[in-house]
Amino acid sequence: MKIIRSRIFRILVIVFILGVLFGIISYFLLDFKNSSINYFISIKNGDFNYKNAFINLFLYNFKLSSLIWILGIIFIFVLFGPIILFLRGISLGISILGIIHYFKLKSLAIGLIYMFPSVIVNELVFILLCYYSINFSIKLFDAFKNNKLINIKTFSLNYIYIYLILNSILLLSSLFETYISSNIIKFVL
Repeated sequence: MKIIRSRIFRILVIVFILGVLFGIISYFLLDFKNSSINYFISIKNGDFNYKNAFINLFLYNFKLSSLIWILGIIFIFVLFGPIILFLRGISLGISILGIIHYFKLKSLAIGLIYMFPSVIVNELVFILLCYYSINFSIKLFDAFKNNKLINIKTFSLNYIYIYLILNSILLLSSLFETYISSNIIKFVL
């Protein structure tokens, strides 16, 4: 795919991976020992509220995706998208080590269930959102800078369609993570 070969996409993947590595280092340096596993403990104890978990998860992802999308329109702030991606990487790194620290032997199975496919899909969606946000900003800035004529309606509609498609994927991923992954985790715990 053209996107995967893009330098911007590669940089965004590296930013995310650096965030995960920074999260792993932070886990060891700071005291996150009990804060990253509340999700799993509530599943294990039977206190997991599926409806609230789904709403909170989707709203959180929707707010972040909307922020990245809006920042792409305001090209001065487009660099905040990679910062958000880096912070998501930190959160993921801390969560992974929290699982390993708390569940010891079961951690591999729990970690795989937690990661696949919803977390991987979510992070890929956010990388794509950042990519399209930066790409939209660069093309818009280039058109204004060089006085190029572009069909702003078509250009903007494509950006809106990408946003809607990626948020639909986030919705499906949130449903999967809340209702399917959590039940599989309950079985493993």
